[in-house]
Amino acid sequence: MTELLTAAQMRTIEAAAIASGEVTGLELMERAGRGVVEAIFEEWPELAKTSHRAVVLCGPGNNGGDGFVVARLLKEWGWEVEVFLYGDPQKLPPEARVNYERWLGMGEVRRLGFPKLTEEDAAALTERAQLQEPQSIIVDALFGTGLSRPPEGMEALIEIEEFFHFDDGWPRWVAVDLPSGLCSDSGRDMELPYLMGAPWGVLFADLTVTFHTAKLGHHLGLGPAASRKLAIKPLGLPSSFDSICDLSGAFADLRSAYEGTVDVAGWSSDLRKRQRAHKYHHGHALILSGPPGRTGAARLAARGALRIGAGLVTVGAIPEAVPE
Repeated sequence: MTELLTAAQMRTIEAAAIASGEVTGLELMERAGRGVVEAIFEEWPELAKTSHRAVVLCGPGNNGGDGFVVARLLKEWGWEVEVFLYGDPQKLPPEARVNYERWLGMGEVRRLGFPKLTEEDAAALTERAQLQEPQSIIVDALFGTGLSRPPEGMEALIEIEEFFHFDDGWPRWVAVDLPSGLCSDSGRDMELPYLMGAPWGVLFADLTVTFHTAKLGHHLGLGPAASRKLAIKPLGLPSSFDSICDLSGAFADLRSAYEGTVDVAGWSSDLRKRQRAHKYHHGHALILSGPPGRTGAARLAARGALRIGAGLVTVGAIPEAVPE
């Protein structure tokens, strides 16, 4: 059974665990940060063998707090770590503020202009980007699952990504919980404009590390492309909850729509969904129905065509059979 959570359900589960006294918010943040570091070393074992360089981009909420934990743990591992904070440290949530203070005991936090990058920010990011190497990582701990609308200054986040983007695929991007700019519940890109065919406002990751269970946004819309490799790390929370949505059947249908290819009488139509595609890119199925009392096969065939990903399905029936 595959359980997918909304952002609100995940917050409810965490809040219930904290209210029961089973765990504190600080402990959950520490577990999340450790889970990210574990996932990095599991995905790229060579990174655990010696020290490397990391840039950790922290946001103004608890996702940023997770980022401060990741920075501290990598620093303790012997890595060279630089931390940037996007937002006002005075407005950080309590747990995130504690981990911000803990990091200050180990290293500097450079603030990124909010909501707009300054010339000084650009100079600092350029300098850091030039120091990157193939074994480097960028940790995106900017927004995560709490994002429900386009964040202020999203254009600045795209500038940040451009500073660290190299044509040969490095450094490696690691997203904490969810790639920033992606809606946790829908996988959409917050309805921002498109640039050169790629959505603004989504910082695509090579590895996305989420907690407890996957979220809807990891598997809907841009989620599969933006999250790429998904690692799920436990937080020690209850394994089930009354309001959890069990979408295992829906996910199976979704996977068939994304991955399936239909072969009819030797003609193959690729039905995998692509960004910016419309329904006519994925075929138009016409189902001819029988008369009243004999429409079941047509209805079943029409539903099947929809489930495998046909862009448009039309049932042709005589007027008397239309009510069925």
